[in-house]
Amino acid sequence: MEKSGGSAYVYAKASGILGKSFVGFRSENLFNAQSLSELWEMVFNSPVPSVPEVLLANKIENEASRKFIHDYLKLLEVYSNPDRFLVSLLERIEVENLKVFAASASLSEQNIPRFTDLGKYAVLNYKAYPDIQKMTKGTVWEWYDHVPSLDERQKLSYRLDLFEIKDFWDSLNHIGDNTRDALVEFYRKDLSIKNMIWALRLKVYYNMSALDIVQNLFYVGIKPCIEDPICGYAFAVLDKAVDSFDDWQSWHFARYLNPHVDGVVWKVDPVWIEQRFRADEAKNALQIFHQYPMTTATLAMYFRLKQQELNCIRAATEALRLGVASHEAMFAAGISVDVE
Repeated sequence: MEKSGGSAYVYAKASGILGKSFVGFRSENLFNAQSLSELWEMVFNSPVPSVPEVLLANKIENEASRKFIHDYLKLLEVYSNPDRFLVSLLERIEVENLKVFAASASLSEQNIPRFTDLGKYAVLNYKAYPDIQKMTKGTVWEWYDHVPSLDERQKLSYRLDLFEIKDFWDSLNHIGDNTRDALVEFYRKDLSIKNMIWALRLKVYYNMSALDIVQNLFYVGIKPCIEDPICGYAFAVLDKAVDSFDDWQSWHFARYLNPHVDGVVWKVDPVWIEQRFRADEAKNALQIFHQYPMTTATLAMYFRLKQQELNCIRAATEALRLGVASHEAMFAAGISVDVE
């Protein structure tokens, strides 16, 4: 379809889908379901499949993931030549697929594991499993050419993630319309926050030194440094004492800190901070979606909002399966800033 006509169609279609999706204030409805069967009917508006309740949780998550990608691919295919950035959004999913296949192969599992089908945008040779070398041959991951040992997997996963982030950043900075600056800033902050949360997890949970943390950060330039576009937030927390609230009060994001009560032992909580950021992120994505209609931002923010919906569906499913209170599940999904 001609680009201007295609953009109008995609915006109208995406708006209609989001209007019926569990995004924004509607995401809270997912956590009102009293059973997995009720959640299925709510999400898919179809009869509950005839499977044991114990299997229904997985079926909900798998079907929600399949539908998310299926709908995105249908919108993407409206364009005869979609922006490279919109295709690059799928690369993260294929990286995760490769990790799943490598993990299965390292455990000598012969059956092909469940993966997210990207249709014509898939580049891995999935039929070659368990031969990892044949799976990656001719792709940008051709260097991933063997079944990794358990000790190797973490190192190779980091290399996969770093490659994907760099490629994503390059495609982001080559967006071909007037939304480039807005999208660069949105994703720069997103990647910076994820990097910072990662640094905090290493600092709090693994007691890593600042030097060791830096070696595990992600970056889009030559090396991880404070000047890198996505490293600044992480470097800002490296020297702060994790158990000193006073050390954090002047922090740029102090409003996202877990509560401090006088006389009670306090320690910075990466999970709390991450959920507070996620609650704001969905609002920003919806704002950009409406601010830049019929542009690259339409599908970019649609993708992000549907990702958040998928996270909420998974959180609601797990809450019902494990008997977790709805307010705790909502906090975990990043749609509530309060947890009792």
